[in-house]
Amino acid sequence: MSTLPTQPTRPDLILVNGRVTTMSTNAGDAEAEAVAITGDRISAVGADREIRELAGPGTTVVDLAGRRVVPGLIDSHVHIVRAGRTWRDEVRWEDERTLETGLAAIARRAAERPEGSWVKVVGGWHPAQFPEGRGPSREELDRAAPDHPVYVQFLYDWAVLNTAAMRELGVDHALVRELGAQGFRAESFETGPDGELTGKVSGTPLMEWFYRRMPAPTFEEQVASTAEMSRELNRLGITGAIDGGGFNSGPAAYPAIREVWRRGQLTVRTRLAVHAERAGTERDDLAGYQRYTALDVGDTLLRVIGVGEVILYRTVDKIGHPVEIGDEVRQQFREIFGELARNRWTVHAHAHQHATIDAVLSAWEEVHAEHDISPLRWSLVHAEPLTPADVDRIAALGAGVLAQGLYRFQGEEAIETWGAETVAEAPPLRTILERDIPMALGSDAMRVASYNPFATLAWFLDGRTVRGTETLAPRHLLTREEALRGYTAAGAWFSFEENERGRLEPGLLADLAVLSDDYFTVPQELIPRIESVLTLVGGRVVHTAEPFAELPVTAFEPQGVSRA
Repeated sequence: MSTLPTQPTRPDLILVNGRVTTMSTNAGDAEAEAVAITGDRISAVGADREIRELAGPGTTVVDLAGRRVVPGLIDSHVHIVRAGRTWRDEVRWEDERTLETGLAAIARRAAERPEGSWVKVVGGWHPAQFPEGRGPSREELDRAAPDHPVYVQFLYDWAVLNTAAMRELGVDHALVRELGAQGFRAESFETGPDGELTGKVSGTPLMEWFYRRMPAPTFEEQVASTAEMSRELNRLGITGAIDGGGFNSGPAAYPAIREVWRRGQLTVRTRLAVHAERAGTERDDLAGYQRYTALDVGDTLLRVIGVGEVILYRTVDKIGHPVEIGDEVRQQFREIFGELARNRWTVHAHAHQHATIDAVLSAWEEVHAEHDISPLRWSLVHAEPLTPADVDRIAALGAGVLAQGLYRFQGEEAIETWGAETVAEAPPLRTILERDIPMALGSDAMRVASYNPFATLAWFLDGRTVRGTETLAPRHLLTREEALRGYTAAGAWFSFEENERGRLEPGLLADLAVLSDDYFTVPQELIPRIESVLTLVGGRVVHTAEPFAELPVTAFEPQGVSRA
């Protein structure tokens, strides 16, 4: 069935001869051959012949030669504000397939930068993606970049510094003793058989300590870096993102992305879930946001939608690291969530461990008894070990779940922590869908996961870690259509935009991606290598690759007054 405008139009752009997945709510309109775009909206979707007839003298017609078209991907939980500020500062290893090529990438970056400047790889990769099955040694980093401090981090588990970095940060036995007096464990610093420090360190607190002492980019560097990251996400078909906050992402983190938006250089529709800057100030910080930050003020490219993901720093758990949930924490949850409900703010709350899930849901239920939160679209982020009873509680609250493919990197750790039987049901994706609970998919990049949406989508289809370990039970694996919906239409619900984007239907924003390979037919193992060869945001071309490289990339208009 074709979906055509009620009155003749003359589109600005027509994409023809394609295989268009619309994600339409009408099953009869799920597939089409062509799309017409007028301004920033889709004006028609249908059969090739019908859409061609809409063309006028000024219409650009692009022949897709049978390529797959999907709605622009929405990463529903990602940390692009933080990552964007240092994007140019970092070497990305997501696509490196050997340690040797990863080291070569470090060497190339070092050759491009002045002697003494830092070279960093900060997450987004896993040793198991390399045939060597390991990360780099200090000696290998020394050979790759002898005149540059180098820092390579794996998740929040461990990092390796080269000799220049150790010298720059004063890493020696005296520092180990000094930090030990401040509560850091001596065993966080690895030593070799000779008792000397190897350059490998472990533990989130220590990595944060190091990172704060590395030179920060200037504001202009942060702006240019964020704009560059935005285009890189477009290369993978991403047109939207919900930034979940994260460590080091308090009020001081947001000026760079706002400046990118002001200059018309933001090409990913970004929704901000803001959060407190540090432990101990959460309630005051969140109260300040509620007092001075107007919700949903901005344009279709950038605005604040609520708070997340850290509500209390002391409750930030991990798969292998539970936190203590006592009466004081529960009371603080009730108070903070109550204030947010009274002010009608959306909440995206981090929880990996079941004790944390229970504490959050219990607080929500108490608040809900006084202030109806069902219209506010509150959601649990991660929430792997949900029980059937938890799913019932989420449904009763009108809440949702933001799920990520974190087992792709951390599946073995989850099995070691919870056991294979528990992991097979965590998260219970099929149960969530059967209860019609809103569920969107995302990456949780850039530190603990790859930002590549197709790598994440592949995990939801097979549940395998990068080592090949099976995690989810087969019944919880998603179909390709279900997974894609989780990365498109479902994501729009969490920012109150299900009638604005996420599907290719007339009247909705023209955000779409033309794929390098057909997501629905390409062999499973090749899905992570899919890219976009043509990405549109609001009908504007924001990324091209062959065979569409000659299409001009268009710019957005600056918004307001630049603060530069």
